[in-house]
Amino acid sequence: MATMSNAASRTLDQPDEQVEKGGVTIDVVYLGDIKVKRANYPAGWRFSEKMGAESCGDTHVGYVIEGSMHARMDDGTEISTKAGDVFMVPAGHDAWTDEGCKLVQFDEFDSAARRFGVS
Repeated sequence: MATMSNAASRTLDQPDEQVEKGGVTIDVVYLGDIKVKRANYPAGWRFSEKMGAESCGDTHVGYVIEGSMHARMDDGTEISTKAGDVFMVPAGHDAWTDEGCKLVQFDEFDSAARRFGVS
């Protein structure tokens, strides 16, 4: 579980890292051992077409700021999220957005999967 000795506040407008992967712009800040990411997905983006794999191997926990995102698990289960939704998507999924999507993800590195019992 994440621990911090002091309260902290950061802005994603001054990220520790800014990266672009598969057309997605990602701003990253660190709060102790928690990695907070704001990701902007362009309209028409799809994991399996842009990231070089059929299925994502990461578990994601986050909040949708605007737009929508869809995911299909390897077992065929599908979910859709829209602005205002919180989500947890386990490893083993494809994801896509038709209209574009901006979201924030909270990652404790590989502990998110363990915490949600999907590792």
